[in-house]
Amino acid sequence: MTSPHLHRIYWRLWLALLLLTAVLARLADTLAPGPLLLTLALGGAWLKGMLVAEHYMGLRRAPLWLRAAVHGWLLLVCGGILLTFLPELP
Repeated sequence: MTSPHLHRIYWRLWLALLLLTAVLARLADTLAPGPLLLTLALGGAWLKGMLVAEHYMGLRRAPLWLRAAVHGWLLLVCGGILLTFLPELP
């Protein structure tokens, strides 16, 4: 059973993720396509993925090797996408 304190933490985290998504969407509408926008979008995706894995998937209490594997995979995917698109940008 979860405590009311945990419910507040999860709701605040959910609201923070929602706010981060809204800010990144707003930036995508206002900034010109380029390396800055791509870096901000992928950095936000990495941050949201990390927060979801840590808090909602229970990775905070997982062994260090598992945490490192999940965070490394997330960093590899976001970094790979960034490296893929950077040469094509003006």
